Amino acid sequence: MNDGTRKAGLTVEAVEAGQPPPTVRTTHLDDGPTVVSERWAGAHSVSVGVWVGVGSRDEPTAGAGASHFLEHLLFKGTERRSARSIAELVDGTGGEMNAATGKEFTAFYARLPADDQDLAVDLLGDVLCSPALRAADVETERRVILEELHLQEDDPADVVASLLDEALFPGHGLGREVLGTRESVEALDRDGIAAFHDRWYRSPNLVLVAAGTVDHDRLVERVATAFAGRGGGEVPERAAPEAMPCGNRALRRPTESVHLAWGWRSIHRHDPRRRALGLGVQVLGGGLSSRLFQAVREDRGLAYNVFAGLHLYSDAGALGVHAATEPDRAYELRQVVEAEVESVAEHGITADELEIALRGFEGARLLGLEDSGSRMTRLGNGQSLYGRVESLAEFVASLRAIRLGEVNAVLAEVLASASTVAVVGPSA
Repeated sequence: MNDGTRKAGLTVEAVEAGQPPPTVRTTHLDDGPTVVSERWAGAHSVSVGVWVGVGSRDEPTAGAGASHFLEHLLFKGTERRSARSIAELVDGTGGEMNAATGKEFTAFYARLPADDQDLAVDLLGDVLCSPALRAADVETERRVILEELHLQEDDPADVVASLLDEALFPGHGLGREVLGTRESVEALDRDGIAAFHDRWYRSPNLVLVAAGTVDHDRLVERVATAFAGRGGGEVPERAAPEAMPCGNRALRRPTESVHLAWGWRSIHRHDPRRRALGLGVQVLGGGLSSRLFQAVREDRGLAYNVFAGLHLYSDAGALGVHAATEPDRAYELRQVVEAEVESVAEHGITADELEIALRGFEGARLLGLEDSGSRMTRLGNGQSLYGRVESLAEFVASLRAIRLGEVNAVLAEVLASASTVAVVGPSA
Protein backbone atom coordinates (compact mmCIF):
# COMPACT_ATOMS: atom_id res chain seq x y z
CA MET A 1 0.00 0.00 0.00
CA ASN A 2 1.53 3.33 -0.96
CA ASP A 3 -1.43 5.73 -1.08
CA GLY A 4 -2.81 5.51 2.46
CA THR A 5 -5.80 3.37 1.43
CA ARG A 6 -6.73 -0.09 2.69
CA LYS A 7 -6.07 -3.24 0.68
CA ALA A 8 -8.37 -6.21 1.06
CA GLY A 9 -6.99 -8.68 3.57
CA LEU A 10 -8.31 -10.89 6.34
CA THR A 11 -12.00 -10.08 6.54
CA VAL A 12 -14.92 -10.63 8.83
CA GLU A 13 -16.77 -12.03 5.83
CA ALA A 14 -14.13 -14.76 5.43
CA VAL A 15 -14.27 -15.62 9.11
CA GLU A 16 -18.05 -15.92 9.16
CA ALA A 17 -18.45 -17.63 5.77
CA GLY A 18 -20.63 -20.69 6.06
CA GLN A 19 -21.34 -20.10 9.76
CA PRO A 20 -24.34 -18.53 11.46
CA PRO A 21 -23.20 -15.13 12.74
CA PRO A 22 -22.93 -14.74 16.52
CA THR A 23 -26.01 -13.12 17.97
CA VAL A 24 -25.60 -10.18 20.36
CA ARG A 25 -28.70 -9.26 22.36
CA THR A 26 -29.19 -6.48 24.90
CA THR A 27 -31.88 -6.15 27.56
CA HIS A 28 -32.21 -3.20 29.95
CA LEU A 29 -33.83 -4.38 33.17
CA ASP A 30 -36.04 -1.82 34.92
CA ASP A 31 -34.57 -2.57 38.33
CA GLY A 32 -31.34 -4.39 37.57
CA PRO A 33 -28.25 -4.54 35.37
CA THR A 34 -28.13 -4.07 31.65
CA VAL A 35 -27.76 -7.58 30.24
CA VAL A 36 -25.76 -8.22 27.06
CA SER A 37 -25.06 -11.65 25.61
CA GLU A 38 -23.39 -13.14 22.57
CA ARG A 39 -24.40 -16.63 21.60
CA TRP A 40 -21.55 -18.62 20.09
CA ALA A 41 -22.80 -22.05 19.13
CA GLY A 42 -19.34 -23.64 18.85
CA ALA A 43 -18.19 -22.77 22.37
CA HIS A 44 -17.55 -25.37 25.06
CA SER A 45 -17.65 -22.72 27.79
CA VAL A 46 -19.69 -19.80 28.97
CA SER A 47 -18.08 -16.64 30.32
CA VAL A 48 -20.23 -14.37 32.48
CA GLY A 49 -19.01 -11.07 33.87
CA VAL A 50 -20.28 -8.03 35.70
CA TRP A 51 -18.77 -4.64 34.91
CA VAL A 52 -19.26 -2.18 37.78
CA GLY A 53 -18.86 1.39 36.54
CA VAL A 54 -16.80 2.64 39.47
CA GLY A 55 -13.03 2.51 39.95
CA SER A 56 -10.13 4.03 41.78
CA ARG A 57 -10.63 7.54 40.34
CA ASP A 58 -14.07 7.67 41.97
CA GLU A 59 -12.77 7.18 45.51
CA PRO A 60 -12.11 10.01 47.96
CA THR A 61 -8.42 10.50 48.66
CA ALA A 62 -8.80 9.22 52.21
CA GLY A 63 -10.58 6.13 50.89
CA ALA A 64 -8.14 5.34 48.09
CA GLY A 65 -8.09 1.62 47.39
CA ALA A 66 -11.73 0.95 48.35
CA SER A 67 -12.64 -0.54 44.96
CA HIS A 68 -9.68 -2.90 45.04
CA PHE A 69 -10.39 -3.77 48.68
CA LEU A 70 -13.93 -4.75 47.64
CA GLU A 71 -12.54 -6.88 44.81
CA HIS A 72 -10.83 -8.96 47.50
CA LEU A 73 -13.64 -8.96 50.04
CA LEU A 74 -16.47 -10.03 47.76
CA PHE A 75 -14.85 -13.44 47.33
CA LYS A 76 -14.55 -13.93 51.10
CA GLY A 77 -18.11 -15.19 51.39
CA THR A 78 -21.73 -14.10 51.28
CA GLU A 79 -24.71 -14.29 53.59
CA ARG A 80 -25.33 -17.90 52.50
CA ARG A 81 -22.01 -19.14 51.10
CA SER A 82 -18.57 -19.34 52.65
CA ALA A 83 -15.45 -18.44 50.70
CA ARG A 84 -14.53 -22.12 50.66
CA SER A 85 -17.90 -23.22 49.28
CA ILE A 86 -17.64 -20.63 46.48
CA ALA A 87 -14.16 -21.89 45.62
CA GLU A 88 -15.31 -25.52 45.70
CA LEU A 89 -18.27 -24.82 43.40
CA VAL A 90 -15.99 -23.20 40.82
CA ASP A 91 -13.18 -25.75 41.17
CA GLY A 92 -15.70 -28.55 40.83
CA THR A 93 -16.48 -27.40 37.29
CA GLY A 94 -12.88 -26.96 36.21
CA GLY A 95 -13.62 -23.29 35.65
CA GLU A 96 -12.31 -20.03 37.07
CA MET A 97 -13.69 -16.99 38.87
CA ASN A 98 -11.76 -13.77 39.29
CA ALA A 99 -11.89 -9.98 39.24
CA ALA A 100 -9.90 -6.93 38.21
CA THR A 101 -9.95 -3.31 39.35
CA GLY A 102 -9.28 -0.39 37.04
CA LYS A 103 -9.39 3.37 37.30
CA GLU A 104 -12.94 3.63 35.95
CA PHE A 105 -14.49 0.20 36.46
CA THR A 106 -14.22 -3.04 38.40
CA ALA A 107 -14.96 -6.34 36.64
CA PHE A 108 -15.96 -9.68 38.19
CA TYR A 109 -16.21 -12.75 36.00
CA ALA A 110 -16.58 -16.52 35.86
CA ARG A 111 -15.66 -18.86 33.02
CA LEU A 112 -17.34 -22.24 33.39
CA PRO A 113 -18.31 -25.20 31.18
CA ALA A 114 -21.11 -24.49 28.71
CA ASP A 115 -23.87 -26.05 30.81
CA ASP A 116 -23.11 -23.93 33.89
CA GLN A 117 -24.60 -20.58 32.83
CA ASP A 118 -27.04 -20.56 35.75
CA LEU A 119 -24.30 -21.30 38.27
CA ALA A 120 -22.13 -18.46 36.95
CA VAL A 121 -24.99 -15.95 37.23
CA ASP A 122 -26.03 -17.16 40.68
CA LEU A 123 -22.48 -16.98 42.06
CA LEU A 124 -21.83 -13.51 40.66
CA GLY A 125 -25.19 -12.25 41.88
CA ASP A 126 -24.49 -13.65 45.35
CA VAL A 127 -21.00 -12.19 45.78
CA LEU A 128 -21.92 -8.80 44.31
CA CYS A 129 -25.29 -8.30 45.99
CA SER A 130 -25.01 -10.12 49.33
CA PRO A 131 -21.37 -10.03 50.48
CA ALA A 132 -20.83 -10.84 54.13
CA LEU A 133 -18.20 -8.10 54.59
CA ARG A 134 -17.22 -9.47 57.97
CA ALA A 135 -14.87 -7.38 60.09
CA ALA A 136 -12.52 -10.34 60.49
CA ASP A 137 -12.29 -10.74 56.72
CA VAL A 138 -11.53 -7.05 56.35
CA GLU A 139 -8.51 -7.46 58.60
CA THR A 140 -7.35 -10.60 56.76
CA GLU A 141 -7.58 -8.95 53.36
CA ARG A 142 -5.99 -5.77 54.66
CA ARG A 143 -2.84 -7.80 55.36
CA VAL A 144 -3.03 -9.41 51.92
CA ILE A 145 -3.40 -6.03 50.18
CA LEU A 146 -0.55 -4.51 52.17
CA GLU A 147 1.60 -7.42 51.06
CA GLU A 148 0.45 -6.78 47.48
CA LEU A 149 1.58 -3.18 47.87
CA HIS A 150 4.95 -4.35 49.19
CA LEU A 151 5.39 -6.65 46.20
CA GLN A 152 4.50 -3.81 43.86
CA GLU A 153 7.01 -1.53 45.54
CA ASP A 154 9.67 -4.19 44.95
CA ASP A 155 8.99 -4.16 41.21
CA PRO A 156 10.67 -1.13 39.61
CA ALA A 157 8.54 -1.49 36.47
CA ASP A 158 5.41 -0.98 38.58
CA VAL A 159 7.00 1.85 40.54
CA VAL A 160 8.05 3.80 37.44
CA ALA A 161 4.54 3.39 35.97
CA SER A 162 3.00 4.78 39.15
CA LEU A 163 5.44 7.70 39.20
CA LEU A 164 4.52 8.53 35.62
CA ASP A 165 0.78 8.49 36.34
CA GLU A 166 1.27 10.77 39.34
CA ALA A 167 3.23 13.21 37.22
CA LEU A 168 0.81 13.15 34.27
CA PHE A 169 -2.31 13.64 36.43
CA PRO A 170 -1.12 15.50 39.53
CA GLY A 171 -3.68 15.76 42.33
CA HIS A 172 -6.28 13.82 40.33
CA GLY A 173 -7.82 10.37 40.79
CA LEU A 174 -6.35 9.18 37.49
CA GLY A 175 -2.89 9.76 38.92
CA ARG A 176 -3.46 7.56 41.99
CA GLU A 177 -2.40 3.96 42.34
CA VAL A 178 -5.38 1.58 41.97
CA LEU A 179 -4.37 -0.33 45.11
CA GLY A 180 -4.31 2.84 47.19
CA THR A 181 -1.49 3.66 49.57
CA ARG A 182 -0.35 1.90 52.71
CA GLU A 183 -1.85 4.74 54.73
CA SER A 184 -5.24 4.64 53.01
CA VAL A 185 -5.47 0.83 53.10
CA GLU A 186 -4.63 0.80 56.80
CA ALA A 187 -7.29 3.46 57.45
CA LEU A 188 -10.19 1.81 55.56
CA ASP A 189 -12.67 0.18 57.92
CA ARG A 190 -15.52 -2.26 57.51
CA ASP A 191 -18.28 0.35 57.68
CA GLY A 192 -16.65 2.63 55.14
CA ILE A 193 -16.12 -0.23 52.68
CA ALA A 194 -19.72 -1.43 53.17
CA ALA A 195 -21.01 2.10 52.54
CA PHE A 196 -18.94 2.34 49.35
CA HIS A 197 -20.43 -0.97 48.15
CA ASP A 198 -23.98 0.01 49.01
CA ARG A 199 -23.67 3.35 47.22
CA TRP A 200 -22.08 2.28 43.95
CA TYR A 201 -22.89 -1.41 43.39
CA ARG A 202 -26.36 -0.65 42.06
CA SER A 203 -28.14 -1.01 38.73
CA PRO A 204 -27.09 2.29 37.06
CA ASN A 205 -23.48 1.09 37.31
CA LEU A 206 -24.00 -2.62 36.61
CA VAL A 207 -23.62 -4.35 33.25
CA LEU A 208 -23.82 -8.14 33.10
CA VAL A 209 -22.37 -9.75 30.01
CA ALA A 210 -22.18 -13.36 28.86
CA ALA A 211 -20.57 -15.08 25.89
CA GLY A 212 -20.60 -18.68 24.74
CA THR A 213 -23.50 -21.10 24.58
CA VAL A 214 -25.82 -18.50 26.08
CA ASP A 215 -29.59 -18.69 26.37
CA HIS A 216 -30.37 -14.96 26.52
CA ASP A 217 -33.95 -15.20 27.71
CA ARG A 218 -33.02 -17.56 30.53
CA LEU A 219 -30.03 -15.35 31.32
CA VAL A 220 -32.26 -12.30 31.77
CA GLU A 221 -34.61 -14.23 34.07
CA ARG A 222 -31.76 -15.44 36.27
CA VAL A 223 -30.13 -12.00 36.39
CA ALA A 224 -33.39 -10.35 37.43
CA THR A 225 -33.63 -12.79 40.35
CA ALA A 226 -29.95 -12.82 41.30
CA PHE A 227 -29.65 -9.01 41.32
CA ALA A 228 -33.01 -8.19 42.85
CA GLY A 229 -32.80 -5.32 45.31
CA ARG A 230 -29.86 -3.57 43.68
CA GLY A 231 -31.89 -0.92 41.87
CA GLY A 232 -31.71 2.82 42.38
CA GLY A 233 -28.42 4.49 43.07
CA GLU A 234 -26.35 7.04 41.20
CA VAL A 235 -23.51 7.13 38.72
CA PRO A 236 -20.15 8.70 39.63
CA GLU A 237 -19.72 12.38 38.79
CA ARG A 238 -16.30 12.86 37.25
CA ALA A 239 -14.27 15.97 36.62
CA ALA A 240 -11.58 16.06 33.96
CA PRO A 241 -8.00 16.75 35.07
CA GLU A 242 -7.30 20.47 35.17
CA ALA A 243 -3.70 20.67 36.35
CA MET A 244 -1.03 20.31 33.71
CA PRO A 245 1.52 17.47 34.03
CA CYS A 246 4.18 18.31 36.55
CA GLY A 247 7.93 17.92 36.14
CA ASN A 248 9.90 14.74 35.65
CA ARG A 249 10.05 12.23 38.51
CA ALA A 250 13.04 10.21 39.67
CA LEU A 251 13.54 7.66 42.43
CA ARG A 252 16.92 6.26 43.32
CA ARG A 253 16.82 2.51 43.94
CA PRO A 254 19.66 -0.08 44.12
CA THR A 255 18.34 -1.99 41.09
CA GLU A 256 20.36 -3.78 38.43
CA SER A 257 18.61 -1.84 35.66
CA VAL A 258 17.36 1.67 35.16
CA HIS A 259 13.63 1.77 34.37
CA LEU A 260 12.35 4.68 32.29
CA ALA A 261 8.87 5.79 31.31
CA TRP A 262 7.87 8.64 29.04
CA GLY A 263 4.34 10.00 29.01
CA TRP A 264 2.12 12.48 27.17
CA ARG A 265 -1.45 13.49 27.92
CA SER A 266 -3.68 12.38 25.05
CA ILE A 267 -7.27 12.32 23.83
CA HIS A 268 -10.14 10.63 25.72
CA ARG A 269 -11.83 7.40 24.68
CA HIS A 270 -14.87 9.08 23.08
CA ASP A 271 -12.74 11.12 20.69
CA PRO A 272 -13.45 9.89 17.14
CA ARG A 273 -9.70 9.89 16.48
CA ARG A 274 -8.98 7.27 19.12
CA ARG A 275 -8.46 4.43 16.66
CA ALA A 276 -6.25 6.53 14.42
CA LEU A 277 -4.10 7.31 17.44
CA GLY A 278 -4.12 3.66 18.47
CA LEU A 279 -2.77 2.65 15.08
CA GLY A 280 -0.05 5.26 15.32
CA VAL A 281 0.97 4.07 18.79
CA GLN A 282 1.09 0.51 17.46
CA VAL A 283 3.59 1.60 14.82
CA LEU A 284 5.59 3.56 17.39
CA GLY A 285 5.96 0.79 19.95
CA GLY A 286 3.21 -1.81 19.87
CA GLY A 287 4.87 -4.85 18.33
CA LEU A 288 8.04 -6.54 17.14
CA SER A 289 8.06 -4.53 13.91
CA SER A 290 7.49 -1.20 15.69
CA ARG A 291 9.86 1.72 15.39
CA LEU A 292 10.97 1.55 19.00
CA PHE A 293 11.48 -2.23 19.16
CA GLN A 294 13.55 -2.19 15.99
CA ALA A 295 15.65 0.81 17.00
CA VAL A 296 16.13 -0.05 20.67
CA ARG A 297 16.39 -3.81 20.74
CA GLU A 298 17.06 -5.12 17.26
CA ASP A 299 19.51 -2.45 16.07
CA ARG A 300 21.32 -1.61 19.33
CA GLY A 301 20.48 -4.26 21.93
CA LEU A 302 19.72 -1.52 24.43
CA ALA A 303 16.82 -3.23 26.20
CA TYR A 304 15.13 -6.61 26.45
CA ASN A 305 11.82 -4.95 25.71
CA VAL A 306 10.41 -1.54 24.89
CA PHE A 307 6.77 -0.75 24.28
CA ALA A 308 4.30 2.06 23.82
CA GLY A 309 0.72 1.95 25.09
CA LEU A 310 -2.41 4.06 25.14
CA HIS A 311 -4.71 4.53 28.15
CA LEU A 312 -8.06 6.11 27.29
CA TYR A 313 -10.44 7.33 29.99
CA SER A 314 -13.84 8.99 29.87
CA ASP A 315 -12.42 12.51 29.86
CA ALA A 316 -8.64 12.19 29.47
CA GLY A 317 -5.95 9.90 28.16
CA ALA A 318 -2.26 9.08 28.30
CA LEU A 319 0.30 7.75 25.86
CA GLY A 320 3.23 6.02 27.53
CA VAL A 321 6.55 4.44 26.54
CA HIS A 322 8.39 2.06 28.88
CA ALA A 323 11.84 0.47 28.76
CA ALA A 324 14.70 -0.64 31.03
CA THR A 325 18.43 -0.98 30.49
CA GLU A 326 21.71 -1.23 32.37
CA PRO A 327 22.71 2.00 34.15
CA ASP A 328 25.62 2.95 31.92
CA ARG A 329 23.40 2.76 28.83
CA ALA A 330 20.45 4.75 30.20
CA TYR A 331 21.53 7.99 28.53
CA GLU A 332 21.86 6.25 25.16
CA LEU A 333 18.42 4.67 25.62
CA ARG A 334 16.89 8.08 26.28
CA GLN A 335 18.50 9.52 23.17
CA VAL A 336 17.28 6.69 20.94
CA VAL A 337 13.72 6.62 22.28
CA GLU A 338 13.33 10.39 22.15
CA ALA A 339 14.74 10.54 18.63
CA GLU A 340 12.24 7.95 17.41
CA VAL A 341 9.35 9.77 19.09
CA GLU A 342 10.50 13.08 17.60
CA SER A 343 10.69 11.52 14.15
CA VAL A 344 7.15 10.15 14.41
CA ALA A 345 5.84 13.47 15.71
CA GLU A 346 7.46 15.50 12.94
CA HIS A 347 7.29 13.17 9.95
CA GLY A 348 4.57 10.69 10.87
CA ILE A 349 4.44 7.02 9.93
CA THR A 350 4.46 5.53 6.45
CA ALA A 351 1.64 3.98 4.46
CA ASP A 352 3.31 0.57 4.68
CA GLU A 353 3.55 0.84 8.46
CA LEU A 354 -0.11 1.77 8.67
CA GLU A 355 -1.00 -1.26 6.56
CA ILE A 356 0.78 -3.58 9.00
CA ALA A 357 -0.91 -1.96 11.98
CA LEU A 358 -4.33 -2.18 10.36
CA ARG A 359 -3.92 -5.85 9.60
CA GLY A 360 -2.60 -6.43 13.11
CA PHE A 361 -5.56 -4.73 14.80
CA GLU A 362 -8.03 -6.62 12.64
CA GLY A 363 -6.28 -9.94 13.10
CA ALA A 364 -6.00 -9.54 16.86
CA ARG A 365 -9.74 -8.87 17.14
CA LEU A 366 -10.54 -11.92 15.04
CA LEU A 367 -8.19 -14.15 17.01
CA GLY A 368 -9.86 -12.98 20.20
CA LEU A 369 -13.14 -14.40 18.96
CA GLU A 370 -11.84 -17.93 19.55
CA ASP A 371 -12.26 -17.58 23.32
CA SER A 372 -15.48 -16.94 25.25
CA GLY A 373 -13.56 -14.88 27.81
CA SER A 374 -12.31 -12.48 25.14
CA ARG A 375 -15.80 -12.18 23.71
CA MET A 376 -17.15 -11.46 27.20
CA THR A 377 -14.54 -8.74 27.73
CA ARG A 378 -15.45 -7.12 24.41
CA LEU A 379 -19.10 -7.01 25.48
CA GLY A 380 -18.31 -5.66 28.95
CA ASN A 381 -15.98 -2.92 27.79
CA GLY A 382 -18.29 -1.92 24.96
CA GLN A 383 -21.48 -1.63 26.97
CA SER A 384 -19.93 -0.27 30.17
CA LEU A 385 -17.45 2.19 28.70
CA TYR A 386 -19.11 3.18 25.42
CA GLY A 387 -22.79 2.48 26.03
CA ARG A 388 -23.09 -0.06 23.21
CA VAL A 389 -21.42 -3.12 21.75
CA GLU A 390 -19.92 -2.48 18.36
CA SER A 391 -20.30 -5.31 15.87
CA LEU A 392 -17.27 -6.90 14.30
CA ALA A 393 -18.31 -5.54 10.91
CA GLU A 394 -18.51 -2.00 12.36
CA PHE A 395 -15.09 -2.37 13.95
CA VAL A 396 -13.47 -3.51 10.71
CA ALA A 397 -15.23 -0.78 8.71
CA SER A 398 -14.05 1.91 11.13
CA LEU A 399 -10.46 0.71 10.79
CA ARG A 400 -10.59 0.64 7.01
CA ALA A 401 -11.96 4.17 6.92
CA ILE A 402 -8.84 5.56 8.64
CA ARG A 403 -6.39 7.37 6.39
CA LEU A 404 -2.72 8.03 6.83
CA GLY A 405 -3.17 11.77 7.19
CA GLU A 406 -5.55 11.29 10.14
CA VAL A 407 -3.05 9.09 11.96
CA ASN A 408 -0.15 11.46 11.46
CA ALA A 409 -2.18 14.52 12.45
CA VAL A 410 -3.27 13.08 15.80
CA LEU A 411 0.22 11.72 16.50
CA ALA A 412 1.69 15.16 15.86
CA GLU A 413 -0.88 16.77 18.15
CA VAL A 414 -0.34 14.40 21.09
CA LEU A 415 3.44 14.24 20.79
CA ALA A 416 3.90 17.98 20.23
CA SER A 417 4.31 18.71 23.93
CA ALA A 418 7.41 17.78 25.86
CA SER A 419 7.25 14.35 27.45
CA THR A 420 7.01 13.77 31.17
CA VAL A 421 9.72 11.30 32.21
CA ALA A 422 9.89 9.00 35.22
CA VAL A 423 13.06 7.12 36.17
CA VAL A 424 13.74 4.45 38.78
CA GLY A 425 17.20 3.01 39.32
CA PRO A 426 20.67 3.49 40.81
CA SER A 427 21.45 6.41 38.52
CA ALA A 428 18.06 8.11 38.78
